[in-house]
Amino acid sequence: MFHEKQVSYLYEVGVHGGIRRAADILGVNPSVISRQIAQLERTLQLALLERRGRSVVLTEAGKLLSEDFYQSRLRRERLERHLKDLRYMKGGSVSVLTGPGMVDDFVQHVLSIFSASYPDVFVEILSDSMQGMFEGIIQGSSDMALAFGPIGNLDLKRHSFAWGSICAIVDPQHAIAKWQSVSVEELMRHRLIALSDTFGLQRHMNVMFQSKGLLFTPSYRCNLFSTALSLSLSGLGVSFMTKRAAGNYLSQNRLIAVPIDHPIAQESQCHLLRNSDRRFTPAAQYLWQLLVNYLQQ
Repeated sequence: MFHEKQVSYLYEVGVHGGIRRAADILGVNPSVISRQIAQLERTLQLALLERRGRSVVLTEAGKLLSEDFYQSRLRRERLERHLKDLRYMKGGSVSVLTGPGMVDDFVQHVLSIFSASYPDVFVEILSDSMQGMFEGIIQGSSDMALAFGPIGNLDLKRHSFAWGSICAIVDPQHAIAKWQSVSVEELMRHRLIALSDTFGLQRHMNVMFQSKGLLFTPSYRCNLFSTALSLSLSGLGVSFMTKRAAGNYLSQNRLIAVPIDHPIAQESQCHLLRNSDRRFTPAAQYLWQLLVNYLQQ
């Protein structure tokens, strides 16, 4: 009688309190959501949304459809989880989304401890953009996410932690390699390496430059931290990340990290996210607590 995609849009509008906010979360044009819900209303011959001032709310019919969609999605998630458990013949599964620069920390300091306590649990680790992580948690395809960068106000359970200053990463022969810190204005004099704008770190960099009335203009752009590090290793430019993300390259003195003299760089945070409506298995709850404990150190 109607398409599930239409009902899913209605559900997101109800959850986020408006068409535009739902569109921002889903990464679609607001007109797409409006058009699909209008088509659903014509099919059912029922009003599903009503305006209250500048916002919209679900009608009784809209609430019924939204609740049915939510319950159906929960049933599908449970079924998919059980099927995944059978596929891998394990004692359950946990899915984790991580920012690209946080994978090594997660594996070395958290996953090793978790696997010793839950050796039969299948663990899925996916690295994704900030928007991809939001969608994965909101839509229920992943249990939790470890993200870096500005995330705004999300309807998710969140713990935030200091993650170290954002630094300019250069080879030891670079002109700024021996500096104690470097200003945004000085960075404009050098060849810069950008990450794609889906990275929380790059959004931090863009805002820092904008605060000084400058435009972040890179000589290179890439979508992997490893590529950015390779470019810096070759002396081709300045990349940007925390000391944690640069890892062994710094300890081996192959690269140098110069802190950026800007409040945003000095106050960067990582975030541990989950959907408050999702009930964790004992294994997922244990992994969540391990992450909280590690990040609090």
